[in-house]
Amino acid sequence: MKWLSLWLLLGVVLFASCSSNKSSLEGIWKVDDVKTEFDETKTTPQMLQQVVELQKQTHFKLLKDSVLVIISNNNTTEAVWMFDKSDNVINFHFKGDTTMHQLGVYKDPYIVSETNTMLGNITVTYAKE
Repeated sequence: MKWLSLWLLLGVVLFASCSSNKSSLEGIWKVDDVKTEFDETKTTPQMLQQVVELQKQTHFKLLKDSVLVIISNNNTTEAVWMFDKSDNVINFHFKGDTTMHQLGVYKDPYIVSETNTMLGNITVTYAKE
């Protein structure tokens, strides 16, 4: 259960600032692909599958008023998102907090999130619905 919470948190941490591309980002984004590069001496196939399935349970909505709605395991959380057109990075922060988190990089037509963990790397590719 401890690992599930960790992966859920890692799945949420990802978004960026402001441009004409911002309107093309608006909409619902769902997981298209999950790739893991884990140290197999520290994991089991079941753990890898659990990580992938947990990532697939998270999707998000980017709204035009800079609201990010994160939906994971039937829980909904709101944040504020920004798109930085200089590097195509999407960042977000939770309301009432100024700490920025990277959601991912916009690589038309996908948003790609890369997370480094104690066990290895997770790359999640989101596609617009």
